[in-house]
Amino acid sequence: MKLLLILFAVVSFSFAQDKELKAVFDCAVGDLDWVSLRLSLIKKTAESLVREGRDYKFVVTIHSHCIPIVEKDLKRFPPKKARKVEFIQSQLRTLKELYNVEVKACRIAMDRGKISGVPDFIETVPNSWITLIELQNSGFAFVPF
Repeated sequence: MKLLLILFAVVSFSFAQDKELKAVFDCAVGDLDWVSLRLSLIKKTAESLVREGRDYKFVVTIHSHCIPIVEKDLKRFPPKKARKVEFIQSQLRTLKELYNVEVKACRIAMDRGKISGVPDFIETVPNSWITLIELQNSGFAFVPF
């Protein structure tokens, strides 16, 4: 009986390790330094999971005060802010291209922020709250910035 319980525990643990990890990272803050720091942590997390051979699916949603980071026309910003936004966009591109992280910007927030266009690696969604709800309902952990 003990052997059967031990075998069950080992098999259960091995299946738990194989489960895909799913998270939606929600950016609604306007502090660009904080956003950049959070994006670097998402990258480190993805790198760790790759090293461990674990499957994951990550999504970054962008709305509210965070929406300026998706603006394609960096000339709209003062030079210092433009450099920060450009760097954040490079972080997002790296997450998308190297770690297959989906990046989704809210159309409602874009319209309110008068965002003229987004880089090609950023997907626009009609309403990021609906996207968040759908992702959470399909098993994604909610991780706010």
